[in-house]
Amino acid sequence: MSMSSPPKSSDKRDSLLAAIQRKIPSAPPQPEPETVTPAPTPEPRRKEPRQAVEKPKARKGKQVQFWFHDEDGKLVRELAAWLAGQGVRPTDSLVIRAALRTAETGTAFLQAYRKAAELDGRLKKHKVR
Repeated sequence: MSMSSPPKSSDKRDSLLAAIQRKIPSAPPQPEPETVTPAPTPEPRRKEPRQAVEKPKARKGKQVQFWFHDEDGKLVRELAAWLAGQGVRPTDSLVIRAALRTAETGTAFLQAYRKAAELDGRLKKHKVR
């Protein structure tokens, strides 16, 4: 067995240049296709007017941001936990919406409002004269 030395880089370069410069043999001429007379085109169908289908209106709400005290967040989590026990996967937004829809006016609501207003630091305390 004789070991041949690897080709020199100039030999490799020359062989690559020769391959690049090689001309591609021209393709044989293609026979021209026979001319075919086109078939008569049928009259276009008249489109029947589409009946207007009412799309259901998308319900979009407004984006609102609430600031909760720790006690409020605890109440939301408590309600969400109860709903989870009922087989529902609630979000905080749905829990709050459900609570708002079940709320009724009355003395209990007024007392809850006054208690929440006492904790709210944004409201100014008015002096009673």
